[in-house]
Amino acid sequence: MKTSRQKILLACIAMLMAMVGDYLMGYNTGGFSDDGITMNVVSDLRYAASSLLGFLCMPLFAIAALELLKVMETKYKLQDKKLYKLFKFGNWSGILYFAFVHIGLCMLPVVYNAGMEATADPNASMDMLLRVGKSILIPLLIAYLTSDIVVLIAWVGMVVKGHIPVKKIFLICNPLVIAIIGNLANLIHDGLDSGFESFGWLLMYLVCAMCLVNKTERV
Repeated sequence: MKTSRQKILLACIAMLMAMVGDYLMGYNTGGFSDDGITMNVVSDLRYAASSLLGFLCMPLFAIAALELLKVMETKYKLQDKKLYKLFKFGNWSGILYFAFVHIGLCMLPVVYNAGMEATADPNASMDMLLRVGKSILIPLLIAYLTSDIVVLIAWVGMVVKGHIPVKKIFLICNPLVIAIIGNLANLIHDGLDSGFESFGWLLMYLVCAMCLVNKTERV
């Protein structure tokens, strides 16, 4: 019998798992140079662990997202608002796509590792990675457009219009803005931005848990 706040906070636990998975996948595994994309051979176990974390975090995120949507509909009567419908669509997209996106992205460096093991040729291995990447590019782009970008538009609109009792200072607490800010970390080292998108989801759900329901409320 968890409270609504406790259920929404499950998304924070889920996104902490996702952040660990993001860094296992992205930190020190590749970057950009004057010659284009560069890759490093990293243990496949890192990518396997990353995929597992991406898969395991999704049930927790789903519970949190469904509770948050219920709060917005039941307590704040937003079900007829266009911005809320966008927000709902973006979160449902996340529930359906996040695990696929994470596992799909983890698959690409494993393809590179396999190419290096078979040929010891980084150029041929990169060609293999890009060929596999093209096969999943469209669903990856769909997931990105229908989750992060849609949620950004809906979140900013709902906060600015006062649909939800969230201070405007928290407008930045969304996955796309935090991911963009995270790119500054790459100035220190390639791959340091890896967990920032998931951190943006964590912050947004934390704000919702603290602002939309009280400590004991069960919507």
